[in-house]
Amino acid sequence: MAALLTAGAGYLLMHRLQTESIQSIEQTMATWRLTLTLLRWGVIATAAFSWSYVVQRLSASGKLSSVQAEYLTELRWRAATWLILLELVLGQGMVVKFLDLIAETYG
Repeated sequence: MAALLTAGAGYLLMHRLQTESIQSIEQTMATWRLTLTLLRWGVIATAAFSWSYVVQRLSASGKLSSVQAEYLTELRWRAATWLILLELVLGQGMVVKFLDLIAETYG
């Protein structure tokens, strides 16, 4: 999903670069920022809350053994936590914001 979103954003930027200025691209990205953030959080929530259902369906179809299904069920919240951390660090830029705050405080 992330690769598709990155490719889509890259395509849009390449298309816009040929016809518009950098300022208008920044304005366009600013208008899409909230939508893309909500989309990423929606994907994370969908993955977290549909995890058990998907594992049960895979187990019922015989693609997973009961041991594998139990293990995957136990991993649900760990995976959700990692997705949330990735969103905060990469999507929301928390590391950059933190470093800016430190630079302002001590600089």
